[in-house]
Amino acid sequence: MTTPPQQQPQEQEQAQAPLQQPVAPQPAKKGIKVPRLVISLVILVVLGAVGWYLNRDAALNAKVGDCLHQKSANNVVLVKCDSADANFVVLGRVEDKTESEVDKAGVCDQWADTTSAYWEGKRGRKGTVLCLKDK
Repeated sequence: MTTPPQQQPQEQEQAQAPLQQPVAPQPAKKGIKVPRLVISLVILVVLGAVGWYLNRDAALNAKVGDCLHQKSANNVVLVKCDSADANFVVLGRVEDKTESEVDKAGVCDQWADTTSAYWEGKRGRKGTVLCLKDK
């Protein structure tokens, strides 16, 4: 009697084992993720608040009745009217005027008590004129 040749055990296991594909590991969860949009909005709000804080005394924020202090020929800042530094009272505001239009008579004529005018804007473009009265 002859015995049939036996297969080696390794070959049998390979033939019987189904093919399995490797499973990709799941990424570890790291807590709450804040969307980029929320972070961007927070940054914009903070920058806006800082900008407002740094420009809160800018002359362009002056309304009729507010007072200004002239620091230099081209630097006027908003101050409280009871301040010893107050040099001018704002009588009126005129928007969309060029610097050369301020030099011409008529911009502040509607306020008879006007003693001077202050223009602020970019050269060659239109800006804002404050019609002022000495305090």
